[in-house]
Amino acid sequence: MQSAALGIAINLFKTRNFLFFVAVLLMHWTLLRPAPADVVFMAVLYLSVVINPTINSRFLVFFMLVMVWTFSIFISSIHVIDVPAVQFQLLAHTFVVLLGFTACFVALSWGEGEFHSFMEVYLAACCITASLGIFGFAANVDYFLWDGRAKALFDEPIAFGAFLLPGVLGGMYMLSRGEGRIFPFVALTLCTVGVLLSFSRAAIFSLFVFAPIFYIVLHRRNLAKAGAYLLIAVVIASAILLLAFLSSDNFQAKVLDRLTVSKQYDVGQGGRFSRYFMSIPMILENPLGLGMLQIEKYFTEPVHDIFISSFVNYGWLAGVAWILLTLLTFRIAFDNQRATQSPIAMWLSFSLLSQLPCAILQQVEHWRHMWMFLGLLWGFNIRNFPAAGTAMGRTPMSAPPQFRMG
Repeated sequence: MQSAALGIAINLFKTRNFLFFVAVLLMHWTLLRPAPADVVFMAVLYLSVVINPTINSRFLVFFMLVMVWTFSIFISSIHVIDVPAVQFQLLAHTFVVLLGFTACFVALSWGEGEFHSFMEVYLAACCITASLGIFGFAANVDYFLWDGRAKALFDEPIAFGAFLLPGVLGGMYMLSRGEGRIFPFVALTLCTVGVLLSFSRAAIFSLFVFAPIFYIVLHRRNLAKAGAYLLIAVVIASAILLLAFLSSDNFQAKVLDRLTVSKQYDVGQGGRFSRYFMSIPMILENPLGLGMLQIEKYFTEPVHDIFISSFVNYGWLAGVAWILLTLLTFRIAFDNQRATQSPIAMWLSFSLLSQLPCAILQQVEHWRHMWMFLGLLWGFNIRNFPAAGTAMGRTPMSAPPQFRMG
């Protein structure tokens, strides 16, 4: 009986992981509502609760902070709950929050092998996404473009570029392991080109800032060799960009158009930056927030900053919860790395960190990949990594205590 029950549990565990990987492959398809990935992720959440009811203190903190933020969204929007567009946005936000919980649940039972499999699947998803964006830009296919910028099947270029950033870092990680060259090199190349063709200033900033730092930290034990390879890569990439700039009028025009710190929609009365300052009195006068989509009554565009948006749209409680979530995420990332010394933990941390510049210039609360990496980072269980144990076989003090549901 025990062996049969164990066999069923193992099969359910494998099925849960398989469905999670399928959902990851579907994440780039965001044009359909609800997206196919949402349905699959909900099935994964159900299986996670059934077969993996063990949680820890980190999960409880993550759950409480996110629930406070989500509760504030619904409370602030009660007065407009009868508006269909508001109902849709509330449903969409609920799905992505549940995705975050799903990723956290899944990561609690994952070790290095499962995370490696996840990285390979994510890189495959990035290759598909980047290929669509590159093809759309090269062939001028409007379906895969937004204002001449690559977006593939995402709603916006910045989300497309941000989705590919962990793929750039993942390609570097896999190449550093030396367990195959072709696939990670192809993924790294496609993702890098895809980020550039998104022409998202925030995503490109992350690419040129965090990717080199990640590469150097990844190869910190051999900095001379790493620096030489990085210099060669920069020279080759610069030559390719120069060739594309000189040979493609479309690419040249977009580069010149985006080669600026601020655009017309950033500055001036009602611009992105002025909306930041104009939101301050709104925040002070509305402690419960304006409510979902109500900012449209005052501005022609949303605030485009996740931190300010949480305060002005959903209230003080939501704003404080999001700031605490951000700060504690940095602490969790540091603890994961210190306790395990795992490059997987470092990849998760940098993948999420690369989203931060985008969050400052965009409201990223509806990005599935952001919530997924947030959940994976918080659910990263240092007990499942060999480096987490001490010489006496004990768990380090930084390991969160385990609890069991039910």
